Amino acid sequence: MKYPFEDMYDFERWSTNLLIFISFLFFSGIFLIYVDFENPLSDFLSNYFLDQIINEGTSGTGDSDYNLVNTFTYAFVLMLFVIFLSSWLRQLSIDSSEATILALLPFISWAVFGQVLEDANMFNSSISPFFVSPGVHFHTATWVIIGGYAGFLYQRSNDQTNHSFNSMCSLLILIQFIIFFSSISESSAVLDYQIPLAPLVILGSISVFLPQIFDKSLENFTPIQKSAYLIGLGGTVIFLGALSAFVLHNPEDELLLWPLIIIPISALVAIFMYMYGKDASFELNKNGLVAGVLPKGMTENEYLEIKSPDKDLIENLRWKAVMSYPIVFLAVSGQILDGLATFVGLEYLGYSEKHVVSERIIDWSRENFDTAAAFILVKVGLGGLIWWFYTLANFEYKQQHLRLLVGLAMMVVGLAPGLRDILRMALGV
Repeated sequence: MKYPFEDMYDFERWSTNLLIFISFLFFSGIFLIYVDFENPLSDFLSNYFLDQIINEGTSGTGDSDYNLVNTFTYAFVLMLFVIFLSSWLRQLSIDSSEATILALLPFISWAVFGQVLEDANMFNSSISPFFVSPGVHFHTATWVIIGGYAGFLYQRSNDQTNHSFNSMCSLLILIQFIIFFSSISESSAVLDYQIPLAPLVILGSISVFLPQIFDKSLENFTPIQKSAYLIGLGGTVIFLGALSAFVLHNPEDELLLWPLIIIPISALVAIFMYMYGKDASFELNKNGLVAGVLPKGMTENEYLEIKSPDKDLIENLRWKAVMSYPIVFLAVSGQILDGLATFVGLEYLGYSEKHVVSERIIDWSRENFDTAAAFILVKVGLGGLIWWFYTLANFEYKQQHLRLLVGLAMMVVGLAPGLRDILRMALGV
């Protein structure tokens, strides 16, 4: 019998153990707060983590600022979680191709729309804290796991018909609709301003039938990818219905459409990168090669030492080929989108920056150049670093899931907050 730890790299084992230890400390502190037992651990959690989450999720007064402790802790835990999850996905034999990233894209919009609804006070107090960072990331991950596990169970079942698969996905979307509709209908925004929820009812009802509507168009996905994609898309459509209700009720003078131009600008960056690198990528693909992924059984040291025509081909084309990979062009364009959105919000619409590191960069930019524009250059530089990393990095065959999740993490900290900021500006929340 093979146990999970037997197939782990040392750094994966250490990351898993650290994540378990941090989780133990966190839930111990929460339990001690619940039983009203004063102790340094609970005080530390309250001062640096819980107060910020609770205030942002329940105050209704806007964002709460981050601090250096929770900022670096969240970054560290995200790194550990990426390493742990990559190991887990490998052991479950989940597809490690770029299709997995595409299947997870609806959950980025799911999280973004959910956060914007929370910003607009469109959830009641029982749901609202689950759409505040960092809780929203774990909340999103929970629905990803539910969706993926449903596809995993379907793969192992004897009844592998499209009807049973679509019914399973429709049921999970319906559960989302029931949970979120009940919260939205009891939210302060809906009750105080008497917002009609007809758009939510209409789009929510349509969302339940998305598995049947897209039945034949997702055949290139594995069942796990397909179920995750459909459940994320269903939730996104539900949230779109709630946002539509908010927009239709809002006075026109409170809506601001011009910040939306940032989205096509960043999309052009992604399109340019894909078009520039696709020929090199196709050339490698014809030879069964992927830039940055080593042949099965080969270590990086072995790759650096060998001389072969395949290696020469990879090294000549990799700097262009990686531009056409979704994990790269989405992460890079996402950083640029986030930089532009932050600049517009700060310079023209009176928003403030709540992230500590970003705030210090912006303060330095304003002190030296009387503008926050330097932040755009920082984000462009960060996008360049992402491209440079994937140009140089060599992932062993068993590390392909890590390669995907690193890119996904970059989207989570770039593309997602950028889209959220743009929608907030457009809706005036």
